[in-house]
Amino acid sequence: MIFTQDGIDLIPTHHENEIAQSKGVCGKIPANYWIHGEYLLINGGKMSKSLGNVYLLKDIKERGYDPLVYKLLCYSCSYRNKLNFTWEGIEATSKSLERLRNGYQAHKNGTDTLDENDRKELSRLENEFHKAINDDMNMPLAMSYVWEVLKYAKKSPEIAELLLKFDTVLGVKIEKEEKEEIKIPEEILNLIEERKQARQEKNWTESDRLRDEIKEKGYEVKDTKDGMEVVKIK
Repeated sequence: MIFTQDGIDLIPTHHENEIAQSKGVCGKIPANYWIHGEYLLINGGKMSKSLGNVYLLKDIKERGYDPLVYKLLCYSCSYRNKLNFTWEGIEATSKSLERLRNGYQAHKNGTDTLDENDRKELSRLENEFHKAINDDMNMPLAMSYVWEVLKYAKKSPEIAELLLKFDTVLGVKIEKEEKEEIKIPEEILNLIEERKQARQEKNWTESDRLRDEIKEKGYEVKDTKDGMEVVKIK
């Protein structure tokens, strides 16, 4: 089974042209199913370059968010409905992703024993999740079952395994690796402090210069919503 996904604006011309070219070259249609997503809105309005409201994943990262937050946001509505992008929505979804990962860890480290009734209920929730996915990719409904499993009263590694199975579909990396603890040299720490001062004074030119100097010395500085994050370049 082959399918492709694009926006609804590509239905009338782009896809007909693509089908014609592909059949002309190899004699076969390029896909069995075509899934067309509705428009992405920005603050309830149209997204366009002329309005200056086009955002890229790098813009989400530069604001200190995990880019997978946007993927989780997309699961909040059907692909057949318009999705409204707001930074308030990204912030709320970022907290949801954190709760999802923390909940997974709570189950992974849990010590509760599941009985037959627990396993029957979890099996039901797993089946409901797959039914929702197979029902025209009803992601909002599928996510409701994910949250039910996450909030299950008993905490058990078996439930963590089920959440991992869900994530093979969701792809939001609920089992995010722990960040490696690194020892930062005093020289780098001093440069970081200088950069903090430059940013407080809104001296962006000096801030960028110090960031580049730190990078030349083998460390990368990332500005997140929780402050600066320093990573050793491998």
